[in-house]
Amino acid sequence: MPIAIHDDSKTLKLIEEPFQNELELQTCIARSPFLLASGFDALVATVQREVGLPGAGSLDILNVDEMGLPIAVEVKLARNPQSRREVVAQVLDYVSVLKKLTIDELDDIVKGALTETLQKLVGPERVMSVRKKCGMNLRAGHIRFVIAVDSAGEDLVRNVQNIADRDDVRLVCISKFDKGRILVPHMLVGPANRALAAAPARVTDAKEMNPIFSAVIDAYDRVAEEGWKTHGNAAEYRLISPSEWPKSVHYEFGDYQKAVGVELHLESDRVSGLAKHLAPLSGKELAPDLTVNWDPKWYGKRGRLVAKVDKEQKPDAAVRAMQALMSITRSIIERNLP
Repeated sequence: MPIAIHDDSKTLKLIEEPFQNELELQTCIARSPFLLASGFDALVATVQREVGLPGAGSLDILNVDEMGLPIAVEVKLARNPQSRREVVAQVLDYVSVLKKLTIDELDDIVKGALTETLQKLVGPERVMSVRKKCGMNLRAGHIRFVIAVDSAGEDLVRNVQNIADRDDVRLVCISKFDKGRILVPHMLVGPANRALAAAPARVTDAKEMNPIFSAVIDAYDRVAEEGWKTHGNAAEYRLISPSEWPKSVHYEFGDYQKAVGVELHLESDRVSGLAKHLAPLSGKELAPDLTVNWDPKWYGKRGRLVAKVDKEQKPDAAVRAMQALMSITRSIIERNLP
């Protein structure tokens, strides 16, 4: 379909042109990632092209938005038969792999480009908190996947729509005009109309807290001593950071898909020396059938202690696990704080 460009004296008619190959379309999208966003999405930036994912091949483009949402992009031309038959299965493979990665593992794969992109996107003051949100989104499986095409048949639209009913998957058609100087996007499958109508711009992190996770937070705060209650308003995690400690060392409850995380984080070079004192606690029992493990890759390889309490247990189980974690670590931290 042609487009028209008007000025005061004339009208210019432009005819749609084909992309030479998928590389050309991929290059256009990587250069202008906003083409894949709706008017209500947060600001987005390109992290890297051709991202090798373990056991799943190469993802065409990895993006991230200013709220820490990972966005995976797969590019296909209509003349590629895979765009009609295999791309949906490929989408599911990529999402499955991404959900298993930590923020540090993904950042390692792209050689630090994720953290660098976030810093450019939100600035140095916010990069730490947004990076943490990105990690929480990965852990919770909150990932947007976009299939970008030059055109799409009814079968592809239908297949993507079936996935989009339960996941954040989008199908966007990009039309090329004037040798690529003009690109026109059309979202064939995207956010539900009611979501677009109701949501103000750039509030993608305004999520409701999972009721099980909320019950854990309430149960903990009821019994926590003054100065040791949770704080923050994120739906996916709550911090416990005594005022006497640097904020970059803190306890944390995290909301996973099937578990509540009971964790102790090191998130700056200033406190990274605590790792040698905390790592030996890996394997320590916090409760019957619940051990804490050391994750050496967390936050630029500074590390964290993590235990996961099944959500089928009562909220008090996670509370007791956090109390046990504090019991074995608090004195170690206070003795060795820089």
